Amino acid sequence: MMTFPLNKIAYCLLLIFSIGAISACNYVKNVKLLTSGSLERADFTESIPFTYNKDLIIVEAEINGHHEKRQFIFDTGAFDSKIEHGLAEELNLNTKATKTNSTAQGISQKIEVTQLEKLVLGETSFSNISAGKLEYGTSSASRCIAPDGIIGANLMKLVNWKIDYTSQQIHFSDHAFNVSEVANTIHFDHPLLSGTPEIVVEVDGKTVSGVLFDVGYNGGLILPSKFASSFTSEVEKKYYDQSTSGIFGTNTDTLISKELNVSLAGFDMKIPVEFSSIGKALLGNDILEHFTVTIDYENDQISLDPQSEVHVASPYSFIPGILNDSLWVANRTTASLPFSLGDTLLSINNKKPEDVFSSYCDYFLNVGILINSDSLKITKEDGSELIIYPGK
Repeated sequence: MMTFPLNKIAYCLLLIFSIGAISACNYVKNVKLLTSGSLERADFTESIPFTYNKDLIIVEAEINGHHEKRQFIFDTGAFDSKIEHGLAEELNLNTKATKTNSTAQGISQKIEVTQLEKLVLGETSFSNISAGKLEYGTSSASRCIAPDGIIGANLMKLVNWKIDYTSQQIHFSDHAFNVSEVANTIHFDHPLLSGTPEIVVEVDGKTVSGVLFDVGYNGGLILPSKFASSFTSEVEKKYYDQSTSGIFGTNTDTLISKELNVSLAGFDMKIPVEFSSIGKALLGNDILEHFTVTIDYENDQISLDPQSEVHVASPYSFIPGILNDSLWVANRTTASLPFSLGDTLLSINNKKPEDVFSSYCDYFLNVGILINSDSLKITKEDGSELIIYPGK
């Protein structure tokens, strides 16, 4: 039997106790930061415009009395707000705690947490808003959309919201909004420390709970792959993917797409539902943009007012990525295509990446033009050529 000197045992116990105490102290700091946010206005309703880029909502805000407009993704799916690390340093925002931040791509990173003394949307001030110092991953597309960060649900829970996708206006108030007679309302749950709303969705007559109502997600409905076998569809396809990007970059995923009947707040639609091996459950703007969305944090209710028929396009079977200026890479493929995920490609339509895109952000913002082509001529690494049809 192994034995240890008492002094070593005491040292180990002290070390364990110290680590636990530090962790507990850090947790308390994060709780204090999340609960200290406040609204510096009463009895009001305000409207601000937003930009809708790549099916994401981008708003402008002022930080800590600086009148320069900063661009943020408006994201109900973000537990707390984020500010780009370089901007945080520029504004001399001190680190007050640390935390582990996880994304829908299944990537987790430890980040520093600061506090925004004042964040202004339009004419309305929010004070003491907890915000992670965000270092975008090199393969993060979020930085191409809103370089300054994310407005998350820790701020959103302080007021009520109405998102009008048609007019690209966000209305917010400390009072609940009236909704139209044709709108339907559903209940949502959210954590005590934030406002990330989770709802129930009906898929082919089966109830799926815990779906994140996520206006920071530009897709339709995606569910964990463990549910895929519960549904049958005449239209079904499997994709191998590393194209979906979040704040920390991309991750490898296996997606199964099935065309299914979905009921959302009593509104029925038949759409491709994706099932992800990463395990995310998200409802995003590809569906929500067909409604005017009201989020009532006083009563934990979401109202959907239909504006157009819901249409969600089927996923692309092929998405190219950029390995470097001279080489492409397969970022999405299927078993029917003659290359695997991550394979190097010499050219697309006889062109290298530098012939088509000037930067990674140029690629992200405009790759849709390329893959919306009826066909693409691919030159593989061994020099062989083939024609593929990315939309099929």
